[in-house]
Amino acid sequence: MSIRLNERFKPHPDFKKLQYIQLSIAILSIIVLGLTLMLLVSFQRALVFILSLIFLALCLIISIPSIIWINLYYLSVFYTFTEDEIIVERGIWWKHKSIVPYNRITNVDMRQGPLSRALGLWEVRIQTAGYHIVSGGVGAAEAILQGIKNVEEVKSFILGRIRELKPIAIEAGSETTLPKVLEQQILEELREIRRILERKG
Repeated sequence: MSIRLNERFKPHPDFKKLQYIQLSIAILSIIVLGLTLMLLVSFQRALVFILSLIFLALCLIISIPSIIWINLYYLSVFYTFTEDEIIVERGIWWKHKSIVPYNRITNVDMRQGPLSRALGLWEVRIQTAGYHIVSGGVGAAEAILQGIKNVEEVKSFILGRIRELKPIAIEAGSETTLPKVLEQQILEELREIRRILERKG
């Protein structure tokens, strides 16, 4: 998939597959736990029957809503690269929309877990200047692009737009004029101190 300006796109379809695998691992863990408990009480048939019903119900309660959620969540996620900013939309009940200007981006971080690596999927985390700091002094991601396969193309595109646009942190005129103002104030204070010392002398 090639990136096009102002065109909404979604995570790769394998992103749903990744979530199904994660769900399957969770269900399998419940089944293993259930079988272990049933083996421990195998001498009591009534208890085994009750446990089997409990764990079957637990698997259904977890799997059915999760399958629905995975599909609805995937349908809700959209990414858009405009000329000036990145737009990330997601959310089933509560809609969330992140708009990140390229000239505020300070870091583009790419992450990939073991399961994601098997499917060739990446998570692109975008950090900006002035965004809140989380524990450990590391800036939190203001926008996260999940289920990305063409990660190098995405990274190159974002970095290219950053290079083309002047960062906000550099274009503020106050940053260049402020040192001169401070210098003038310091000089005036020193002159005043000198006059006081001369009067006392």
